[in-house]
Amino acid sequence: MRKDKNGSRVIQRMSAGILLTLTYAANVHAGPFDSCPSKAYLFQSTPVQVYGVNLVTGSTTLLQGDTGMDVGINAVGFDFDNRYILGYDTTNKRIVRLGEDFQAEAINTSGLPTDHTFFVGDVYESVYYLYRKGKGLFTIDLSPLEADSNAVLSVNRVSTRAVVNLTDFAFHPSDGKLYGVDNNSGALYSFNASTGQESYVGDTGQLGTFGAGYFDVDGYYYVSRNEDGQIYRINLSPDNSANIEAGVVTAVKFADGPSSNQNDGARCANAPVIDEDSNIDFGDAPESYSTKLADNGPRHGLDGVTWLGASEPDGEQDGRYNNLADDEIGVDDENGVGFVTAVEPGLDSIVRVNASTSGYLSAWIDWNQDGDFADDGEQVFTDQLLSAGNNDLVFTADFDALVGPTWSRFRFSQQTGLSYFGGATTGEVEDHALAVTGEGISVRYYPNSTGYTTVAFEDNWPYTADYDMNDVVVRYRITEVLKNDEVVKSKIDGYLGAVGAEFHNGFAIRLKGVNRSAIDTTTTRQLHNGVQLAASGLEQISEEAIFVISEDTTAYKVEGCEFHRTLASCAQTEDVQLNFTVHVNFNNGSDTANLMDMPYDPFIFATPEYYHGEGYFQPGRKWEVHLPNYEPTEQFDAEMFAGLGRDVSNVSSGIYFKTAENLPWVLLINDEWEWPLEKTDLVVAYPLFASYAESSGEVAQTWFELQFANADKCYIP
Repeated sequence: MRKDKNGSRVIQRMSAGILLTLTYAANVHAGPFDSCPSKAYLFQSTPVQVYGVNLVTGSTTLLQGDTGMDVGINAVGFDFDNRYILGYDTTNKRIVRLGEDFQAEAINTSGLPTDHTFFVGDVYESVYYLYRKGKGLFTIDLSPLEADSNAVLSVNRVSTRAVVNLTDFAFHPSDGKLYGVDNNSGALYSFNASTGQESYVGDTGQLGTFGAGYFDVDGYYYVSRNEDGQIYRINLSPDNSANIEAGVVTAVKFADGPSSNQNDGARCANAPVIDEDSNIDFGDAPESYSTKLADNGPRHGLDGVTWLGASEPDGEQDGRYNNLADDEIGVDDENGVGFVTAVEPGLDSIVRVNASTSGYLSAWIDWNQDGDFADDGEQVFTDQLLSAGNNDLVFTADFDALVGPTWSRFRFSQQTGLSYFGGATTGEVEDHALAVTGEGISVRYYPNSTGYTTVAFEDNWPYTADYDMNDVVVRYRITEVLKNDEVVKSKIDGYLGAVGAEFHNGFAIRLKGVNRSAIDTTTTRQLHNGVQLAASGLEQISEEAIFVISEDTTAYKVEGCEFHRTLASCAQTEDVQLNFTVHVNFNNGSDTANLMDMPYDPFIFATPEYYHGEGYFQPGRKWEVHLPNYEPTEQFDAEMFAGLGRDVSNVSSGIYFKTAENLPWVLLINDEWEWPLEKTDLVVAYPLFASYAESSGEVAQTWFELQFANADKCYIP
């Protein structure tokens, strides 16, 4: 005789690989659960820790860190009839049960195998089922415990067949079958509880170790993946029988839970997944917007800290519960989002979002009014960091947005990466109707809606030097939005293609014909690699509207490469380092009739405080290079037109930035042109360019096409 870690007396007799365990408890038996609880229970680690998991939001709470046994407990299942959790003590190879206080007590059994452990189990109709691949399916009748908690329970092997690689399974509450996901293939299997025979149901589309599985009363199966804690839901409800029979059992991400290398779960499958005292906020848009829980609608666990608006939201049973919006059945708490300006296709608008604390906002607007937020371009904010209080945010309506009423969804949380559906552990979701207006709106593009124009610079002006035309290469496109035939917005998208320069050059775009005072500085903004800059780039020292994209393009050279995307030796390793977007909005009533035609005036300038060649020690903004016959900006030093080098600029004749042979220092090509390799003369890479230049563009007009190039002389990523 020996005593276990609780001081209970244990008699063990081992015979033929079967363990008979009799445990005479020295303490009072743990009391059962008072009810069939809605939360799921997650058992992790050794010694075991028990967590309560809200499957709807993914939030977890440590319920018990000390079960009274210094052991691991796995293969857990909830006994609905007796309201206990049954589990397998992996340390001592015995059966235990836990009541509402999660104190474990050993159960007397005979016939329990000793040559292996169990990690897969569940309880159904007072029978505890255990499974081990290669060993079989086992059952233990729990009913004797109702009369005698010290009863000895017999372990019965139902079948020796066990070929599916499971780490958990669970009983469907209505069809009496066990279900589990094969960790090797992601396939869902059902099991006949009487024979142990497995049946392939379908592919869930997910791989990993699904160590915890749960059902709810409606027949939805939830599986938690150990590696990342993500909780997936599989619709095995009776209403989905047609899809189940067809093998359509896709596992859809439902919430984010805790990760662990040792997971097992138990839940009272007869309970609804949301209890009556819901502490969850749901959305209010019509059902087509994936609002209801059955459609994996958005929902947030209320943490008492994170919400939108002036007051903390109240809990709800579901999205549009009884087909009513939250404000119609509870507290008027949908007051955290307000559209400050009109929303018109292609134009920028301001929305004011009031946050209780700092956190992250994501939002969607149904631009095409098709009843969902799933289309490209409908997410208007992604993990936008908010501060406590009012946050005025600018967004751009889709150019093809339909005029009329539609819906928006705003989700605020301490989590990032939220979609328009699914669970979140913190925060609030607000759905708001809005109207898109916009009579007389039209859009035009340069060079087109999807392509780019290429502008390439030689930075040795007024000398031609190596004339490889790759010192600064930028690809960009412009979208102009017109209202009643007047330009009211310009959006410039592009990226830095190459920097083959030793000199430090900035890159800017001038909107000639428009004064800086015409720009709406509240909504005008610039983004680099998707992140909004603190300043829009509107140059403050100039009266003209000039937007500086980069003060120094050499800052984007990649370590290990002398130049950026001009060397064949670096072509396989260099990615684009700078993507940019400039949203230029004009003040209401501004006259843009004199705005120059697209593609505007792209130019480079000398980065201040850097040497820029013979005779130009630190010229800064006084040195510029523009397209041929484009006059410089007001910052340019006109005394530089002094006949130096090969430049023949003549202000009185309107000739700028050209040589006597009509060679420019800047090329603008309405194509995604492949520029010459470093130190390769343009004419060597593109022989027809000489004829094009000498004829002032009359012949060889397609000289820039790759078919006319010496391809081995060009940079091709």
